[in-house]
Amino acid sequence: MNWNDWPIVCWAISTLFCLVTRRWFDATWSACFAVFMVFDRWLPTALPLQLHHVFLGAGVLLVAAELMTQYRRYKRSLRSQ
Repeated sequence: MNWNDWPIVCWAISTLFCLVTRRWFDATWSACFAVFMVFDRWLPTALPLQLHHVFLGAGVLLVAAELMTQYRRYKRSLRSQ
């Protein structure tokens, strides 16, 4: 295992931690990034490039959706005060 494999381990541990604490949304985007990194580092030629980047795009979209949801809640809480 090289030093550049540690991000994969960190994403996998993050996914498992989120699953244990039942944070399903966080577990989903963590798993998307972990799968992307596995395909990028270990299996770069096993999958077509488009499928490879689908997981990255899905993870980014899930994070953006979560940030927008939290921002919407924040704006509503400011209006109700």
